[in-house]
Formats: sequence, structure tokens, C-alpha cells
Amino acid sequence: MPGTICHMAFAEMVYRILEMPLSKKEFLSGNLIPDLSAEDKALSHYRKKASVKGLFIPDMKRVESELLKKENPIKLGMYSHLYLDEKFIEGFLIPSFIWYEPTMTIINPRNGLEWYPEPFFKPGGIYYKAFDEINQMLIKDGYVSMETIFNMPSVLPNTGMPVYDNRQEKPWKKETVEYFTKNTEYTGDVFDYKALVSFLQETAIELANEI
Repeated sequence: MPGTICHMAFAEMVYRILEMPLSKKEFLSGNLIPDLSAEDKALSHYRKKASVKGLFIPDMKRVESELLKKENPIKLGMYSHLYLDEKFIEGFLIPSFIWYEPTMTIINPRNGLEWYPEPFFKPGGIYYKAFDEINQMLIKDGYVSMETIFNMPSVLPNTGMPVYDNRQEKPWKKETVEYFTKNTEYTGDVFDYKALVSFLQETAIELANEI
């Protein structure tokens, strides 16, 4: 699933497109809250199996029934977060690679690089390092600003839903600001940055139209 910077960039895109009165601070907060839950992701992310073995996506029928609340910018932001998770996995991550079951390998057709799932998806592994590259590019190109981060509360608002209000003791703001001090070179070995930005923009339009 996308990380904090990617979710922030997407939230900014959606917010700019929506033609409705909406608290930006609360909407952006909602876009971060699902990943801060201390509960099992099966609960916080409404998980069901994706079209590729071993991957999971939010069950959007359940998500919509509980979180698509236009009058509540925090829940609308949470809906936006899970919407992107589902679209990213099925609409970008899975189509970007060849998932070759006979050898259990993930192949990038753009450059022929191959990985096994465990080192690819493990915490701090290839997938997450690739997002470090993407984060740097999104910041460099102005899709997320330091001003936006500073204007948000260090402790995000409660939602009234226990699964989300039981949170990790995680300084999300400090960790996010640290991305602005990193200098990770973009290699494009895993993700095509331009294709990902186009995907985020198109998905933001789709979501805004649905809302």
C-alpha cells in the first residue's frame, strides 16, 4: 500500500478537485488515520483477498457503508485513504509487474528485474525503499509541502470508531517531516514515477466524481 507522503499527495489532489465545503485539516487527517491504527489491518483496512495470491485490498462495499460520509470530513478522508489503497493495489501495483507463480517471483517488465516476495515486501525491503524514492520526487515536485504538514495537528482527531482511535504510539508528524531532509536518488528500478503520478491524478478525479 502507499505510504504517508503518497496518501498526502493524493489527499491534496482530491481536495483541490472537490467542489464542496470541507475542512482541509480534517480531511487530510482522515487520510492518515487508518495507517496509525494499532488494531489488526484486517479490521482497520477491511481486508479481503486481492486478485494476486498473498495480497489484500479493502472491501470497498464495507468501507463505503461505514466511511463514505460527506458531512464528516474525517471519515471522508479515511474513505479516501482506503479507496486509494484498493485502487493502487489492483490498478497500479499488480498491473506493473509479472507475478510468476511457478518460481514465486515478481518481475518488472520495464527492466527485467526479479524479486522474491519476502525480500520485496518485508519491512524496510525493496518495496518500501522504492517508496522512499517516490516520496522524494513527490516532495521535490511540490505535491506535498512542509507548510501543509506543519499546519496539521501532531495528535490527529478522534473518529468515534474504536478501531481507529486505538492508535500506535507513533510520532507521525516527526517521521513525515524527516522525509523532507532525506536525499534518496530516484532509480526507477521498481516504480515508474511519472506513471504513478498520472495514476494518482486520474484516481483523484475518479474519487471526486464519485463523491
